[in-house]
Amino acid sequence: MKIEVFSDLVCPWCYIGKRRLSIAIEQAGVEPELVWRAFQLDPSYPSGITWTLSEAHLNRYGVTAEEDRRRQRLVTDLAAEVGLEYRLDRAIMANTADAHRLVKHGHAHGKGTETAEALMRAYAIEGRDVGDLATLDEIAAEQGLPPLEPGAYRDEVTADLILASRYGIVGVPTIVVDEKHILVSPEIQDLTRFLRKHSG
Repeated sequence: MKIEVFSDLVCPWCYIGKRRLSIAIEQAGVEPELVWRAFQLDPSYPSGITWTLSEAHLNRYGVTAEEDRRRQRLVTDLAAEVGLEYRLDRAIMANTADAHRLVKHGHAHGKGTETAEALMRAYAIEGRDVGDLATLDEIAAEQGLPPLEPGAYRDEVTADLILASRYGIVGVPTIVVDEKHILVSPEIQDLTRFLRKHSG
C-alpha cells in the first residue's frame, strides 16, 4: 500500500491529519509506503515578513480578530483530541517552499516522516519560523541530517505541486492511496476502516 500525503507545513489541520493517519496505520496493522507531498496553500506568501498567524489572518487574508480567535479555538481543541498541544498564538506564518525542500531532504535520508513532523511541530507548537533558512538548518541538525544545500530538491517540490493539480487537489490535508483513492480532510477521520479494507 502506498500512501501519498499532500500537506502544507503551516496548516494546523494537516498536523491533525498526520496524527490521525499515524493512529489509523497502527490500528489497522498495516505498513504502507508513506510519501510526503508538498502543497502550498499560499505559494505567493512574502518571504521575510514575520507575521504571527493572527497578524497574517488580519493583514493578508481579511479575517477578523473574532473569527481568528474562533478558528484557533476550534483547531486547538481538535488537536488536543489527538494529543497535540497547539500554541497557535505564537505560530509564525511563512512561505513553505524551503520547508518542503527540507522534507524532501529528510526523505532522501530515510527520515521524511520525522522531518515533516518536526516542521509541523515547529510551527504549530514551538512558535518557530519554518520559512527561515537558519531555523531549517537547526531542524535539519536536530533530525541528524546534513545541511540542506541551496536550491536542493526544488524540482521535486515543483513536481509535487504539479502532481497535486493532476489529482485535482485544491486543499489539504489530502491523502491518496495507491494512486487512485483520494481522501480529503473529513474522510481522514475514518481512516482505520478504510486502510483495513484496502490493505492487501
